Amino acid sequence: MGFGIDEGISRQTNNTVQVADKLDNVGTIIGMTTHGGKTEVTEEYYSETFTNEAVNGQSGTSDIVTQHNLIEDNGSDAREQITKVSALAAPAA
Repeated sequence: MGFGIDEGISRQTNNTVQVADKLDNVGTIIGMTTHGGKTEVTEEYYSETFTNEAVNGQSGTSDIVTQHNLIEDNGSDAREQITKVSALAAPAA
């Protein structure tokens, strides 16, 4: 498995949106609208060196690192998990 990483073990992709409710005058939901779509990708791979990439000061609309974990145990090689979030493109008007 590669996923753009030489020693990739796994990859998980989650797509989410926020939902805004449209209510009538008595509070009944009469419609919903989605906005703020995001894709979050977590990749796990073997690690020889670890440099944390989940730092303050990141900006942009793609590949913002929200988690970067080092996993060490006695039974296997060290692994890293990195989670990045990207904004989904706005729908065509």
